[in-house]
Amino acid sequence: YHPGKCQLLVVREDWQAKGGDTKFGLCSSFLTFLRPGTVCVAHATHSVMQIPEDKTAPIFMAGLGTGLAPFRAFIEQRKHEKNQGHRVGPMTLFFGGRHAHAEYYYRDEFEKFEAEGLVKCCNAWSRDQKQKVYVQHKIMEQADDIWANLGREGSRGYFFLCGSKQPEKDVFAALIKIFETKGGLKNDEAHKKMESLQLAGRYVTEVY
Repeated sequence: YHPGKCQLLVVREDWQAKGGDTKFGLCSSFLTFLRPGTVCVAHATHSVMQIPEDKTAPIFMAGLGTGLAPFRAFIEQRKHEKNQGHRVGPMTLFFGGRHAHAEYYYRDEFEKFEAEGLVKCCNAWSRDQKQKVYVQHKIMEQADDIWANLGREGSRGYFFLCGSKQPEKDVFAALIKIFETKGGLKNDEAHKKMESLQLAGRYVTEVY
């Protein structure tokens, strides 16, 4: 819990250009090479990633790459509230990447959070085994819990997705399938359910 501080999760961007030269991302490289004591002028922009006011509401979080950042803050906030004596709701984190050894950011912290019972971590490392596993597969494994806390009438849960835009449609499709298989909804009813969740601020995406 770091009130009053801005912490960044930055992965340096690089790629091979057509001519064979290695190119580097402008902003990520700038931040990479900053040295302690250097003054950097910046400003914060508005984010739709806002933790629910209801401390007991179940939260499902899908973080893809650096999209993990806001969910670290969510969990830290719930930990702080729990330490203050408040009852806090369950949290489930779906995090995806290629390899755990290279892309499991804040691993020690998340393992401690999980050991404390603050969050359930459902990680998808697509290249760490023969069969590729993605975030949407881990979401389907939690179908009963998601339907009970997000889809069922009277449920109070929230679903947040942050990170790469590419898997967004697969995550959406997984939720539709859960509403159909676990809730018995027809396809058009499942889509209407998702629309109502979006309008209510209970299905929130910030992808790039």
